[in-house]
Amino acid sequence: MATKTWIIYKTVSASAPGWEERRLMPDDAFTSILAEELDWSGNLPTVGDRVRDYTNLSDPGNGVTHGRDGDWFVSKVEQFSSPDTDLQIAVCLCEYQPIDAQWQAVNRGAPVAELIEAATR
Repeated sequence: MATKTWIIYKTVSASAPGWEERRLMPDDAFTSILAEELDWSGNLPTVGDRVRDYTNLSDPGNGVTHGRDGDWFVSKVEQFSSPDTDLQIAVCLCEYQPIDAQWQAVNRGAPVAELIEAATR
């Protein structure tokens, strides 16, 4: 079974740029967490990688159509493993360094319903 890794990207400092917009739900508390994701590939972020930004350019807030390298880069990676499960946690400490990255269309696979229909033929 593949190891599942919960990757958490967080700022080195809680007062890093954009702190006013970073909130946790449901209590609306401030956070230093920039993003998080689950990974089964085993390819963890490394120092120098950038946190990706995603958006829908034609209909903001309604899904994702484009991505780009963001203004935050990974400056340190700390890994933790559970001795009782297949779960790992990787905490990526990030520093703010703005760049001029261009939006690129996200390549999407076929819709799930289409894949199921093709598999049952």
